[in-house]
Amino acid sequence: MNFFNLYKKNKSSTTNTNTANDVDADTSLVQRLQTFLGKLYQRAEEMHSEIQVSGQRIADADKDPFKRSFLQFKAGMIAQFTAIIQKGSNTYQEEVIPKVSTMELVKISQIFNDWHVGVLNMMTSAFDQISERDLEKEYADIMKTYTHYKDHFHCKQCGGKLEISTFYFTATYIACPYCRTQNTFDPGTQVRLVEHLARPLAELRCNELYERYQEHRRAFGTDSAKEKYQLYLQALIDEMNRILPGLTAQHQNFYDRLLSDYERFEQFR
Repeated sequence: MNFFNLYKKNKSSTTNTNTANDVDADTSLVQRLQTFLGKLYQRAEEMHSEIQVSGQRIADADKDPFKRSFLQFKAGMIAQFTAIIQKGSNTYQEEVIPKVSTMELVKISQIFNDWHVGVLNMMTSAFDQISERDLEKEYADIMKTYTHYKDHFHCKQCGGKLEISTFYFTATYIACPYCRTQNTFDPGTQVRLVEHLARPLAELRCNELYERYQEHRRAFGTDSAKEKYQLYLQALIDEMNRILPGLTAQHQNFYDRLLSDYERFEQFR
């Protein structure tokens, strides 16, 4: 994509050379600006392509549940995009604008503004198609680990098989029904991560309801959309209870807080 081809002038169609819109596109200042911004734009395109090629592979290879390596890569690329935008903006403001003539101003402003929008769009869309986390897979792996630990949990004293009927994602004491020994049931660090997974996974599963609420809100306003927001919230809490059972009271408090925040603040958005 050659961004600056958009600004080459078709001189054969020019009939009036006395207006600002008919400034010769080959003036020295216009040429230098196009060349300079063109190089920056080309670098931004290369970065965008690199992200499309490598981004998903880096995300998939990062086994950290919080994706810190991938997020570091993402932050670095965003910083480079930001540096490109800043470099172009500084040059435009400090070196081009002070030298521009009245007749050149309209064309040069258009060139810079469209360049700026183009690079900004690349930056904001670069990671759109990259899935940072497969939440369903993470949850399935957690539950597989939990089930294996639960099914092989025996009393440390008498060796009796201990049945676990409640979901424990943190360490807890389980009394042996045969010898009364207290045993520590600790499914491990990976299982404890389910506490941080419950909300984003529930939000993913309820995304369709959330989109319906957003569409209704945009069309009819905040007050009218409250009922659909409540339907979304209730579905969200139901999913959180399924993902992380045993915390029904805490999840209900979360529902009440979200609904209260909606009633207090949503009207200002």
